[in-house]
Amino acid sequence: MKKINFILIFILFFHYINIAISQNYFTAKPKKGMGLNSFLKEYLLEPNKFNIDKFKEINPDFQKQDKLLLNKEYNLPVIIYKFNNKSIRTTLGIKDFNKTKEVENFNKKLLQKKIINSLYTKSLKLYVPIELLNNDTKKSIMKETHRKKNIIEPLFGEKYKNVKINNYKLENCIFYLISGHGGPDPGAIGYKDGKELTEDEYAYDVILRLGRKLIENGADVYFIVQDSTDGIRDYKFLNNSTNEKHFGNLPIPNDQLERLSNRVKIVNSLYETNFSDNLKQFAIEIHIDSRSERKNIDIFFYHKEGDTLGLNLAETIRKTIDKKYSKAQPGRGYEGTLSSRNLYMVRNLKPTTVFIEIGNIQNPKDQKRIIEPNNRQAIANWITDGILNYFIKN
Repeated sequence: MKKINFILIFILFFHYINIAISQNYFTAKPKKGMGLNSFLKEYLLEPNKFNIDKFKEINPDFQKQDKLLLNKEYNLPVIIYKFNNKSIRTTLGIKDFNKTKEVENFNKKLLQKKIINSLYTKSLKLYVPIELLNNDTKKSIMKETHRKKNIIEPLFGEKYKNVKINNYKLENCIFYLISGHGGPDPGAIGYKDGKELTEDEYAYDVILRLGRKLIENGADVYFIVQDSTDGIRDYKFLNNSTNEKHFGNLPIPNDQLERLSNRVKIVNSLYETNFSDNLKQFAIEIHIDSRSERKNIDIFFYHKEGDTLGLNLAETIRKTIDKKYSKAQPGRGYEGTLSSRNLYMVRNLKPTTVFIEIGNIQNPKDQKRIIEPNNRQAIANWITDGILNYFIKN
């Protein structure tokens, strides 16, 4: 009897080992200029000690060269399992609901970013980060690396891509940042000193600056409109281009309704994927208004009707800007308004949403606020301070 039990155990153990060995690593080639951290992040993997050590372990050549080679295929610390067409739990042989949800969300994010073409339910390929296979290891690693010291964000451009995280006041917050228009639609157009000013370029620059400030305070940030070539630009006149794409490298449609609808779908999909009782999610959209050249306007805000959280957040940012102006320019006054408005984006986005207009692109005084790089940075700083003040109050 003992002999039979031993043989059975051996067969089961051998079967388990064969299953483990038969799993394939997810492989990918780095893009030009990528370091290991950015390469891991490109595939939704935290550049923490566990993933970096595991990457080196499964890529012996990397250890010899200590750098990524262009066009070389590397193993990522992600195993591709054959989905059993039943459930993630039974495919992986785990009972932890939270872990299965994390695996599911990881696969959905891969699809969202167009890294994979279809979900495991169709392709029968289930992508599982190795760090999720050991829950105790995962917990200790994530606790350590969630408070990372810095990150690299290529969208900010060469000068600003290295971001130092100064504190973690916003570490449980996710922000979906949307700059108005983009791609085939430049938005409002003004003129200054014979130069054309386009809304989408200046709104995008402010959004990047705002995102960088939020990351410095520990937030997770998604840029819904992206231009891989612009970065944060420290000059007055920003050339217009149509290079912008939607998150996931998706083209921006010509049709306005389709364009807005796509943005809503992207944000709401990310919102559902990231949903957790421990996280707070927000959408901030920035535009530049166009009115009579004589009409000087201050930064003003819209929120969804009946959305108390959106109203409170917008009001806190508005009051913060009021105080900033009082200190920076005593006697100037500030007349930025706050109201609800039935805008498509505001109405349909699931996260708490604030819609911000930062000035009139036709007015000479407002143009100074818009075209001066230091002023664009000040707007980003003040909005961030308003967001931080909101969390102090709530």
